[in-house]
Amino acid sequence: MVLRKFFNNATGGLLTALTSNNNTNSEEIQQLEAMGFPRERIVHALNATDNNVERAAELLLLGVSEADYPTSSTAAAATAANGHNARDNNGNGNGGTHVAAHNEDQMRRAIEESLQVNQRQEANNLRRAEVASLQNNKNIKNKAKVVNKKTSKTPAAASANVIDLTGDDSKPAATISKTKRNTAVKSAAAVNAGKAAVSRFGNNNNTTNNKIPSPTSKTLSQTHPNVKLPTKLQSKSKEEQILRTANRVKPHVMAVDTLLRVLLSVRSSPDNIKFRVIDRSNANYVQYVRDVPGAEDLLLAMNYRRNSHSSKNELRLERHLVDDALLYLGISALEQMRESEEYKLGKKLRAFHAEMRRIGKGQKEQQNLTEGEMDVRLQYLTKCPKEPPVGRGAIMNVQLGDEREKIDGGLASRRFDGDDTLADVLNWLGGCYGDELLERLRSREWCLCDLNRYPILPLDVEKHQNKTLQYIGLFPSGKLGVRLSEDSWRDGDEIMDDIHGSARGLGAASRSMLY
Repeated sequence: MVLRKFFNNATGGLLTALTSNNNTNSEEIQQLEAMGFPRERIVHALNATDNNVERAAELLLLGVSEADYPTSSTAAAATAANGHNARDNNGNGNGGTHVAAHNEDQMRRAIEESLQVNQRQEANNLRRAEVASLQNNKNIKNKAKVVNKKTSKTPAAASANVIDLTGDDSKPAATISKTKRNTAVKSAAAVNAGKAAVSRFGNNNNTTNNKIPSPTSKTLSQTHPNVKLPTKLQSKSKEEQILRTANRVKPHVMAVDTLLRVLLSVRSSPDNIKFRVIDRSNANYVQYVRDVPGAEDLLLAMNYRRNSHSSKNELRLERHLVDDALLYLGISALEQMRESEEYKLGKKLRAFHAEMRRIGKGQKEQQNLTEGEMDVRLQYLTKCPKEPPVGRGAIMNVQLGDEREKIDGGLASRRFDGDDTLADVLNWLGGCYGDELLERLRSREWCLCDLNRYPILPLDVEKHQNKTLQYIGLFPSGKLGVRLSEDSWRDGDEIMDDIHGSARGLGAASRSMLY
């Protein structure tokens, strides 16, 4: 009786588990069938995973064979029943734990075996692909050798005997390469640059060959109808050309004087070829005339022409092109320019820079100085403080005249401390260039300017000689220049506040305090 009762209980538990599994498997089976798996494999997978849909889907996707499935649900139910009976009999519940661990081990082994199989298949596929690629390269090289042997020397025969190495018989090789070139993707910048180059090339061809521009190219009047270009100087009348070019030349003293001398010589001796030929490589012509705006244009307006039939770089006025009316107009225009304010100022600047060259030459050739001049310079240097060593102080630069004049000996440099005064700088300049420079600075015939300020303004050497360089704004980057004084500064007028330069340097005085 006891054995029958135990058998009935175990059978009843197993039937109950199977019945409950059949009732709950219907939804999981439908879900996995929707993924395209056969029903028989779905049932086995669900039984092996205790109706866990996700784990069953993993088994189905990995392609694990049914022989490698973990323990089925019926065996798990029987084991659970045996474990339940064992727990009832022995008071111990370890049977269910061992079953679950066994199922996990079987699942892990099945997954690892499936991954190893997939890796071996991928490795085999790669080896087969490498072998096929090597074989294909050998075939291509052999075909190319055959082509080189059979191709004739003429380009036409060579193009006709080209073998298509792509294996596609539908298109010739030339058509395929042309299609690839046409279908290449180009950036917007490359497209625009190509259009601009084509337009420039077309414009150059049109202007040089006198061809009619293409209908696609647009002129300036079409693209900008409201823009009115001024007439070129060469298209104006001779009279207007002469007046305009003479007006451009008037600030350049040497150019005006040279051109006037040339025209006067031609008018006085028109038959003398020496006055009607100008060598453009001559040093004086290059320095004073050639690069001056309007100078050569004035000569061209007087019928001078560049000699294109000779290797010489010259301007020539033919005898039959000598026009007395044009000569009279050109001479009159240049003489009128000599009365302008620009010409007079240029004349003063030229004389000033001649004085600067003389003073700079004296500083460079001190061995030619007299004994009295040497004593005066030594007295100024004794009043000047000792120059700071390297690493202390700041460099003070003093330039005689305009930097563009490049006066020989016109640049002096020395280190000063921030607490040195302007009088120390003046004594140093007196030791370098003599007493004449300081006298003209004090009389305001010349002026000492701070070139680091804008606009450039003169410094009152009498008023600020006891001020420190930092107070004046000349430390730590002092740059002074000796310039020709304007009439207002020479007459003692004060500088207006609205043209003061900005204050510069830490601890420097304001503009109103300096001027």
